[in-house]
Amino acid sequence: MGKLKGFLKTSFGPQIPVRQRFFNLIFFMGILVGIFGFITCVMIKSSQQEIMLTAVITLAFPLFSYIGIRVKSKQQVLVVVALILVNFLLFPALYLAGGSIYSGIPSFFCFGMALTLFLIKGKISLIITTLESFWYVFIFYASWKWPQLCADIPAFEISAQSQIDYNFSAVIFDSLFICLALALMAKIMFNLYQREAKIVKDNIQQVEKQSIIDPLTAIYNRRFMYSYLSEQMEITRSQGKPLSVVLFDIDFFKKLNDTYGHLLGDEVLKALSSIIKNSCKKNEIVARYGGEEFLLILPNFTKEEAVNRAEEIRECIEKSILSPSLPEDKPVTISGGVATLTDNMDEETLVNLADENLYKAKKNGRNCIIFEEVES
Repeated sequence: MGKLKGFLKTSFGPQIPVRQRFFNLIFFMGILVGIFGFITCVMIKSSQQEIMLTAVITLAFPLFSYIGIRVKSKQQVLVVVALILVNFLLFPALYLAGGSIYSGIPSFFCFGMALTLFLIKGKISLIITTLESFWYVFIFYASWKWPQLCADIPAFEISAQSQIDYNFSAVIFDSLFICLALALMAKIMFNLYQREAKIVKDNIQQVEKQSIIDPLTAIYNRRFMYSYLSEQMEITRSQGKPLSVVLFDIDFFKKLNDTYGHLLGDEVLKALSSIIKNSCKKNEIVARYGGEEFLLILPNFTKEEAVNRAEEIRECIEKSILSPSLPEDKPVTISGGVATLTDNMDEETLVNLADENLYKAKKNGRNCIIFEEVES
């Protein structure tokens, strides 16, 4: 069972290109078709030529499948060679040995050309398909001009009307078989497409997430912060509502890194950003502005409300143990600068005002929140 799963994964796993998986699917189905055709030919006492051809086809398909799995660097060449052999030799030979134009074999010609268009890339697919069309027309003409090329089928004696009925049944049966095979392959390919589309969608979402998320702290990065701030400024201005931002900075962070190491510093950054992030409510976000600086965007917050929120966060961090390796009597503290949006302010001006207030908080002894109006 394990070997079977390994074989299926090697042939149809997501690491295999879709075209190659389809190629493998076609040839595995060809094995079943060959076995079924061989049994049918024996049962209806077909010509020896047709029985031998179906046996060759039965052996050829697994051979192509095996080579396709092993020869990974030349798979496209193998596809071209395999389709040329099938469409130019096996199908025409089966046609001549299986009742010529009166059998259902010509429906396989259409099937073969469709596979050529799908499995072979570029202009060569059109060239090979055109050559196949001319080759099939020639085969049709040759079977009509020189009927001795075609083997009689079935070998036992039947009436002319029975021959017509048999030929009609063969055409209907083979056409139905081709339709069922195409339907099955379409279903399998659709499932493969859905699976691949989901993988691509997940990859795109992952890339988009990586482009806006800071990898260390798992909060938004500076790039997304400016984009979101610009968007919220437009909304609040159109609605006539306030907007405030708070720029936090970890006090004495360089000293902490020098004393305890950068790994513990990273641990503190993660824990602190998590506390600020968990304080955010609807439409509020926190982003990593710089090394140890974090910007909190507070839509619909007046300056008083923003200062109160900033104080709550500052007190929470001061009381928190951001790392078990840090001494409890020396808590990590933060300083903050608050700024509220006014007329004629852009994103840079608003953030710069918060940065100026943060600088004043640092000069004021740290571990505090400062808000001062912009000078007009």
